[in-house]
Amino acid sequence: MKIVIVGGGAIGRLFAALLGRGGHEVTLAEPQKEVVDAINQRGVGIMDVGVEDPDAVSFVSAKAVRDPTEISHCDCVLLAVKSFDTLAAVKSVAHLIGQDSPLLSIQTGLGNVEMIEKVVPKQAIIGGFTFMSAASLGAERVRHGGIGKTYLGELDGTISSRLTDIHHAFTQSGIETSMVKQIIGRLWCKVIVYSAINPVSAILKVKNGSLVSRMESITLMKRLIDEGKAVAEAYAIDLVYPDLYELLFDACKQSANNLSSMLQDILNAKRTEIDAQNGALCHYGEQKNIALPTHQTLVQLIKLMERWGVSGGHI
Repeated sequence: MKIVIVGGGAIGRLFAALLGRGGHEVTLAEPQKEVVDAINQRGVGIMDVGVEDPDAVSFVSAKAVRDPTEISHCDCVLLAVKSFDTLAAVKSVAHLIGQDSPLLSIQTGLGNVEMIEKVVPKQAIIGGFTFMSAASLGAERVRHGGIGKTYLGELDGTISSRLTDIHHAFTQSGIETSMVKQIIGRLWCKVIVYSAINPVSAILKVKNGSLVSRMESITLMKRLIDEGKAVAEAYAIDLVYPDLYELLFDACKQSANNLSSMLQDILNAKRTEIDAQNGALCHYGEQKNIALPTHQTLVQLIKLMERWGVSGGHI
C-alpha cells in the first residue's frame, strides 16, 4: 500500500518504520524541516523493543515532505498528530482523502473524529488507536517502547473491504492488529485509562511501570478511572472492556520502561494533550452535571507545568 502518515513524532515514526519494513511505501508529512531532511537522508531509524544499545538502530526507507500538496495520491492517510493539531493537519491532506483512500486516526483523545468531520465526510474516516508506545530519539529516530495491540474500526461498525486491506497491511508489517465493531467504545476505554497514566506519570516524572509499584499512585489512578467511567456511563458508552483496572495494570506493564507521551512533552517543554484527555472528560462530565474533581485538579497541575516548565514556577 501507499501510505501517508501525517505527523512525524514518535508514534508516526514508529508506524512508518514498521510499515516500511512490511514493504509498504511510506511518506511522512511533517512541518519540521530537520525531521524531514533527516528522514529523506537516512530513512526512519528504529530501536526495537528490548534493545538497549543506542547504536543498535536499524534504518527503514521512507520519504518525508513538509508540504503535503506534493503528494498526489495514496491508499490510506494515517493521522498521528497531537489532538490540538488535528484540524490543521486534516486540512493539509484533505485532497488525498476519500472513501477509497480513507483517513485512519490513531490518536488518543476524545473529540478528534468530530474535528475531522469538519473537513472530510464521515464516510471517509476510520477510527483507531494503538497500545504500542514510542519515544523520540532525535530527528529521524524512534525507540519502540512497548508492544501492544492496535485497533481499527469503521465508525458504522461494519467490516469493510478497505478496513480489511489496512488490517492486512498492518498485520503483514508485524503490527498486532484487530478489526472491531465498537471502535468508539474501545477508544473511550483507552482515553479513560491513559487519562490516569499520562498526567500522574508526568507529575511524578516516573516511567509507566513505576506507577503500579506504589499503593498511593494506584489509588489515585483508580479514582481517575472511576470518574471517567461515570462519564461514559452517563453517555451510554459501551466500554467493551469489563475491567478497566486490569487494562490499566496491563498498559503499565506492557510499557513499563517507557515514558508516557505526556511526560515526554513536559520534559521537552511542549504542549501536552491534557485537553483532549482529562480535559475532554471534564467537559463531557460538565454537560451531564457530573463532578470530576480529581481530573480537574490534574488538568490544572499539568497546565501549570506547561506554563512554568519542568523546574516549576516561583513567586
